Amino acid sequence: MLNFLAQQGPLPFYLVEGGSQDAALKVAITMLIGFAMFFGMLQLPARARRPVVVTITMLFGAFYFVQWLWPVPIKMEPTEIPLNGVEGFGKLLQDGVPIMSSILQTLNGILLGLGVYSVVKIHSTRISKKHVDAPFSIVLLLSFLAMLITGFADYNQVLRDPKLADQANWGIVQYAKDMMFDGMLQSMDAAMFSIIAFFILSAAYRAFRIRSVEATILLGTALIMMLSLMGLVEFASGEVIKGVTGGDPGHFANNFALKTVADWIRGNVQAPGIRALEFGVGIGALSMGLRLWLSLEKGGSK
Repeated sequence: MLNFLAQQGPLPFYLVEGGSQDAALKVAITMLIGFAMFFGMLQLPARARRPVVVTITMLFGAFYFVQWLWPVPIKMEPTEIPLNGVEGFGKLLQDGVPIMSSILQTLNGILLGLGVYSVVKIHSTRISKKHVDAPFSIVLLLSFLAMLITGFADYNQVLRDPKLADQANWGIVQYAKDMMFDGMLQSMDAAMFSIIAFFILSAAYRAFRIRSVEATILLGTALIMMLSLMGLVEFASGEVIKGVTGGDPGHFANNFALKTVADWIRGNVQAPGIRALEFGVGIGALSMGLRLWLSLEKGGSK
């Protein structure tokens, strides 16, 4: 079974033969160091914490920035000696990526834990204060607890007995997880998106009113694109064009077929517009990343 699990990904330390004690010791030491640093930061004055956070953020950002720009050694074996300083520093950066990734995964886990703590605290407060929305908070916390327990139980059972991954061998835990995740959560997601579609349609109707030349162009383009997605309308348009051209594929009127016009709009108007938006979003993300890296973003501070 261990061989099968090893093929699926890294094994937990408690399933690695001969490595459980060392791994547990490393985890314990890491946790102690992390808690010590955390409580040490809490003991510092508020003004003294900012330089520490700024320095750590700068170092982490600088690592990935340099690693992105520095030449990468091609097909270098782990035991191979670098030829020069450039290649040696590139190999050092490559070796540091897994370590940095592990640190980032740890930070993501901490942030996820903080998010869970925040949700539980907010809704527990609502319940204790008998807020008007307290029944919804009770449902949320009970659902959260049920999904958490069932998910962990299912994961551990499948980890110990891979046969449970097959539906034919499912037990009560697997059926409960399937009912809550596939039967309820995904169905409610689909229902929520279907409700949102009506709001989008209402907003589009209000936005597409003919008030200017630009609004008229937008309305006409949207109408063409929506009609092109209706199979019956597209077929009728094609038949009309065939009647005009007499089936001649080289006739100029073929350019006015609904499908042809819609494809032209997608390729020559929609695609360039999306690229322009993505380019603008990319520049904005780069700007925000630089501001966060250089600790210039102070929107959340007072």
